[in-house]
Amino acid sequence: MADDSDSETPPSFLSSLPDQPITDDIVKQIGESDHPKIHGAMGFPGSTPGTIEVFLLNMEEATHVLVFDSSEERWRANESFDNTDMDHQEMIDHATEIANDWFAESLADRIATAEDADSGP
Repeated sequence: MADDSDSETPPSFLSSLPDQPITDDIVKQIGESDHPKIHGAMGFPGSTPGTIEVFLLNMEEATHVLVFDSSEERWRANESFDNTDMDHQEMIDHATEIANDWFAESLADRIATAEDADSGP
């Protein structure tokens, strides 16, 4: 399994994303782009209706699970994995598992942050 610094994710691509969660329409546009290495993209619904905070980017030899890091207000590759020996459904299932783990961790962090703010000085 590749780490989140995998060179298959074009740095220019991540920097072109807005500093906020995106819509499913934007994910669809990314997946349907003419970029020769992009084979598709799929968003996972975010914590706010109508927003995407996590999406998979399926490229030639790797799939990247991209997440919106609200603490840094930027997108980053949470995890990347080799998809050459996976069929489409296996790739989706694996990316979904990664996304669900990130959502669970992110939600726990958000709850802790909210509790800290509520118990302020």
